[in-house]
Amino acid sequence: MTIEDPSRRDDRKGRAPIFAKCVSDTSDFINRHADNSVFAFENSGLLLANCYFLVSDAYKRRRGMQDSRTHMYKVAAFTVATIMAVRPLRVADTNRVVSVAVAFANQQCAMRAAQSLLGLDLERLDDDFLRRMYSSVLDVVELPSLQVYLREFLDHFSGSQVVTFEQVEEKMSFDRFNNIDFSRSELAMLEALINQFTTLEQAIGHPFLRLLLGWRWR
Repeated sequence: MTIEDPSRRDDRKGRAPIFAKCVSDTSDFINRHADNSVFAFENSGLLLANCYFLVSDAYKRRRGMQDSRTHMYKVAAFTVATIMAVRPLRVADTNRVVSVAVAFANQQCAMRAAQSLLGLDLERLDDDFLRRMYSSVLDVVELPSLQVYLREFLDHFSGSQVVTFEQVEEKMSFDRFNNIDFSRSELAMLEALINQFTTLEQAIGHPFLRLLLGWRWR
């Protein structure tokens, strides 16, 4: 078992409130327009932070890149994959899904995170493009390799009690789970997400596309 560097442990701890805010902001936004139709389970920020680093570490091990820095578009891809694998937002009544926003709650959360990481402006992206991305790209994201960690976390911390980073570490040390080996299909899915966000970042950043997006058709 590899013992985690203390500074990296601080990175995980610092990432938890960022994930938690992304989830709560998305939940609040949807519920303002959809009558409290979705909710987030407690401690989702801690779960997402730990799962993100499990995903990132597993990818780097598989690619032999353990000591390399993670480019921002890969951070975005791993973040989106983690959110979609965990799906921290739940529909309060699955028999009454009142809007597309409710149905795509986790996709919106994932793209909100990607937007902040890459400086995207989702308001300027075509609605049909986003719907295709939500349904054809993000909705199919699955990471079976995370299931052991997810099950144990939810067994211990799925109630309404808020726990601290240290309490999670005491109950289920990160190092004990940091041995994920992605299947070929999981790795291919992550590579596809990386390509999606590389393309999206470069396209949005291209000055000609910015000019086109500034046009207003009459």
